[in-house]
Amino acid sequence: MDKRGKAALAAGAAAILLLGGAGSLAFWQDSTQSGGGTITAGELALSPCVPVGATGWEDITGGTAEPVDVASFRIVPGDTLRYTCTTTVSADGDNLTATLAADTSQMFAAGSDPALRARLIDTSLTATSSSGAVLPNAQITEANDGQTVTVAARLTFDPTTPDKEAQNASVTLNAVAITLTQNTNPAP
Repeated sequence: MDKRGKAALAAGAAAILLLGGAGSLAFWQDSTQSGGGTITAGELALSPCVPVGATGWEDITGGTAEPVDVASFRIVPGDTLRYTCTTTVSADGDNLTATLAADTSQMFAAGSDPALRARLIDTSLTATSSSGAVLPNAQITEANDGQTVTVAARLTFDPTTPDKEAQNASVTLNAVAITLTQNTNPAP
């Protein structure tokens, strides 16, 4: 065989050896399975709010609570009305916190007098658990799950209303909307 033939044969044999050897190069390896499971989402809900008393409305001006019919009540500057209702909380979630609030954005029906609307202030809300404890800042947690909560929303006629502003004016109140909104969980 000539030199070229021997060189080609040697190169071919080297290539075969290299290819055969490449398949046998290995690193240790292992695998396992991590624990599976089921993740279930929690729940945040309120039952319909049931008015306390005949209408839920009371005049609390001067520190006493007198039931009123808002259709016939004549409010004057400095008066405070309170709407009270009860609702059952569904709050199921390990890290769940939420805030009860009165949604006043839809409180007044279309056609309500804008001057009186502007003078009806203090739409604050308080919440009391079934045990009688006031919920600080109207905060709900999983500990309140299944509890009946009494919610009270206030409406005060601004005592600094000047002159004859809003006299003989009227507003039509829609149902008081009580909201329960989840708070943002802190970042880890």
